[in-house]
Amino acid sequence: MAGISFTGIGSGLEVSTIVDAIVNSEKVPYESRIASLQGAYTTDISAVGALKSALEAVTTSFESLGDIDKYQNRTASGRDDFVSLSSDKDAEVGQYSVQVEALATQHKLMSSAIDGDEAVGEGTLSITSGDNSFDVLVSDTATLSDIRDAINDSAENSSVSATIITDSSGQHLVLNSKNTGLDNAITITASEESNQLKSTAGFASSDTFGSGTLSFGSDGNNFDIAIGATDTLSDIVTAINESEDNTSVVARVVTDAAGQHLVFNSIEPGSANAVTVTAADDDGNNADAAGISQFASANMDTPSVTNDDNSGLSRLTAAANNKLTSVNGFTSTDTVGSGTLSFSSDGNSFDVAVGTYDTLKDIMSAINENSENTSIKASIVNDASGDHLVFSSRQSGDAHAITVTALDDDGNDNDMTGISQFNSVNQTATTNIENMSEIDKATDAKITIDGTISVTSSSNTFDSVIDGITITANKVHDVDDDISNIAIKEDNSNIAAGINTFIESFNALVDLSAQLGKSGLNENGEFENAGVLAGDSMLRGVMTKIRSQFNKAFDSGNDTTLTLSQLGIRTERDGKLSFEKETLNDLLEESPDRVQTFFLGADGDNGFVNDMDTFVGFYTDSGGAIDQRITGKNNQIDNLTSDLESFQLKMASLEARLLSQYNAMDLMVSQMNSTSSYLLSQLENMPGVVKKDS
Repeated sequence: MAGISFTGIGSGLEVSTIVDAIVNSEKVPYESRIASLQGAYTTDISAVGALKSALEAVTTSFESLGDIDKYQNRTASGRDDFVSLSSDKDAEVGQYSVQVEALATQHKLMSSAIDGDEAVGEGTLSITSGDNSFDVLVSDTATLSDIRDAINDSAENSSVSATIITDSSGQHLVLNSKNTGLDNAITITASEESNQLKSTAGFASSDTFGSGTLSFGSDGNNFDIAIGATDTLSDIVTAINESEDNTSVVARVVTDAAGQHLVFNSIEPGSANAVTVTAADDDGNNADAAGISQFASANMDTPSVTNDDNSGLSRLTAAANNKLTSVNGFTSTDTVGSGTLSFSSDGNSFDVAVGTYDTLKDIMSAINENSENTSIKASIVNDASGDHLVFSSRQSGDAHAITVTALDDDGNDNDMTGISQFNSVNQTATTNIENMSEIDKATDAKITIDGTISVTSSSNTFDSVIDGITITANKVHDVDDDISNIAIKEDNSNIAAGINTFIESFNALVDLSAQLGKSGLNENGEFENAGVLAGDSMLRGVMTKIRSQFNKAFDSGNDTTLTLSQLGIRTERDGKLSFEKETLNDLLEESPDRVQTFFLGADGDNGFVNDMDTFVGFYTDSGGAIDQRITGKNNQIDNLTSDLESFQLKMASLEARLLSQYNAMDLMVSQMNSTSSYLLSQLENMPGVVKKDS
């Protein structure tokens, strides 16, 4: 109650009770009606929200049926210890036998034993494996560990890993190709440092040589070194190596039986980087072998270096595959004449026909793609003179040397014109050097399909032998092992699974619709426990229209149509769907394309799935029919809440007014009672007045 209320003092009436009764006679029915309406609207929101969720579940359920990747898949069976399999949709259905004859292996080379603290030699190691080639510069103090680290740390190295193995004989450098296959065999060539000048005479560590200036040149870098009268060999070395102008020359002292020698080396190998030294000798003679003149290049020894012996850095060479390179250079469009080239390497012989219009690239392809060629790989290299055709044996060693003979259509098989220029005798041959031992040969993997088709791969994976099938060789078949039999079958299980999911979600919608739309009429025709959407037009419309979708015929290609019933999907008496999988399987076996087109449409947007998505989306999309209804009901609830608040203010005002009126009346009654009592008292005290006995 608003304000302070009291029981009627003057009248004895329950003022508060009376006012409450009057106010509540208006308030309670109104608030009850508002609460009932709000509850009904809230229940409706919950009900249509549940309907929306059920419809969205139906939409989600046929997502897999809308995914083209779920149709006409392939499964590959036959996996065993020898082969692993994977397949894609392009695989042809069929059965195949597979025999693994060889696995692809990495190439591994090992050097001879070298002391751990021994300087191996000076120069450049050129390493090749596959398409990756890189150089490693080796200093005169580098040990095997230094060379190992230089190989592994090379930014250009993507193909070879280096380790060191130590046994009783010393340390061994081991190189391992990162990739398998013959094409990734490792080759190593050495270019030992040849840009070296060494003083002829030997000296003592305390010897001095007079004064003057030594002028150096190497690779375009020129600088001068001032020599003092008291400078020893050690002082000269320090002055050269610490010169800020020097970027090309390294000086050092080496000792032999003759004494100490001053040695100059270019930092970079190659004849273009040869070291030249001239002297401006304070003794007045710049050409004699005295004073600092003896360190001029004309008076220094030039040690000879052999890059193909078994000493120094050459100890780490491994034979390149035998190579023949065409002497003449060509353009990419040049033709070379016609005839037949006959190749031979390690007992493998084959012929390649060369056409009048064949370019180097055409000849290269013909060689590499020749089914009888198991020994030679052709490539094209380019230098300043043009393109050169290169033949490389797949195996190293003299036994695998390549011979090429020509049957030249120009009538002369031995000149330097036509295809005769590709004869072995007319090509530049590489030197075959091999000082590292082969621990593991580089081999290609080999499998035979159906007993007749043999294929090789540089890895153990074969992804182009059977279209759509990737075969991985895991283990070689021995003579007594059963051949691996693989089968490629069409797999449409995803479609049946998608249909089952769709049916489950729709049947759940039917159950919800029955619950929400229950009429509530009992056997006596009386209403009880009716569904919250009983008689609702939206619920009826949704269920009626969605069932009509199931009866529609959709294009299935080639001027044919299909319905859900033809796919084995039936509507039962209770309105739910059932599925006869055998009917679907029969249709899939007959024409899987028709099933795919039915669900997806010929252009991917006019099939059953898209049609259903559009229909359901009318109700479930943001701002759709259900969202609009929920928004309308929420607005009604808000309006009722506002009306209730206004009514409550009105009732508070009425209560206050009634309390004021009843309290004023009570005060008046109290005053009248007081006056009455006073008059009676006065009358009783008047003379002659006799009080009547009660």
